[in-house]
Amino acid sequence: METAPLLHTAGPMSPKALNAIYRHIGPREINLSLETGAGASTLLMSHLSNRHLVFAYDGGSRSIDSVRNSPLLNRTAVEFIEGPTQKTLPRFTFPGPVQFALIDGPHAYPFPDLEYYYIYQALEEGALLVLDDIHIKTVNHLFSFLKKDDMFSLAEVVGTTAFFTRTDAPTFCASADGWELQSYNKRVLHQYDWNRQVRELLPTSIRRFLKAAIRACQSDCRIWIDRPERRAYVSNTGVVSGRAAGNLRDRFLWVLVRREGQDGWWPQGGGPIPVNQGSWQCVAEFGGCNYGSNWFEIVAILANSSVNDFLVRTRSAEIHDFPFRSASAADAYRRVQRK
Repeated sequence: METAPLLHTAGPMSPKALNAIYRHIGPREINLSLETGAGASTLLMSHLSNRHLVFAYDGGSRSIDSVRNSPLLNRTAVEFIEGPTQKTLPRFTFPGPVQFALIDGPHAYPFPDLEYYYIYQALEEGALLVLDDIHIKTVNHLFSFLKKDDMFSLAEVVGTTAFFTRTDAPTFCASADGWELQSYNKRVLHQYDWNRQVRELLPTSIRRFLKAAIRACQSDCRIWIDRPERRAYVSNTGVVSGRAAGNLRDRFLWVLVRREGQDGWWPQGGGPIPVNQGSWQCVAEFGGCNYGSNWFEIVAILANSSVNDFLVRTRSAEIHDFPFRSASAADAYRRVQRK
């Protein structure tokens, strides 16, 4: 496609994700498509779809004008429905079955779920549903649901963009309940109560040990922190080293540090840390000179490519509420004290 190289500079969606959209659509005919949000994906879909609906809200960013005035836009194929999708989608009637949909509108809760509610009912069998920014918790909640739902099959994850194919499963009734029919809910009925009671009876140290043991049995890789030792004293900076074993292919080793009691983690080493013959090490920082004597937490994780892409983009910033247990195939934890 002649315009494809130019699309790479036209918006925040990554070139890999745009290429994946083009690849997944392939030779299929797209008579009707839609997206929430506007950007490079709008320009691409204007050349791949006979009619592309764009539900977007400018909000002072002039993003819609930038797309509308782009020389790459095929204006004859695109219709803009401007305004907050929370209001425009419920009022809109789709003129026919949809073959492609991209959810990339407002990310605050519950707006991604609300967009999905009005979109899924229009998707025909074999349609492509794309979910962008799955590293954001609210979007990741929808991602987790779709992975288990009978109506969708996960085709691929490219960075922080997930690609689903609409299966031949019946469309879930939008006007009833039927929560017990959804695969996502099958393990929710009884697990929380007995888990909570058992956890409350066990000391925190034993709970942490049991969690680590269970994950080690389920994972195909392991990671250890050898230095510094548990409860060791550290300076402003110090070497963190350890070992990794198992299936390390397509795994990326990261070390993160935070002061105990804070929710922000700081990636260390400037990026993913290489593993050489089963060993790794990096230099970590434990706060500035004004931190005084404090406890710090170290975590080393083996992450997949999508988590790695997210950490690469944010490696110079504090990451709040980073769920390292759910974001890694294996992890190791260490608690140390600043001198």
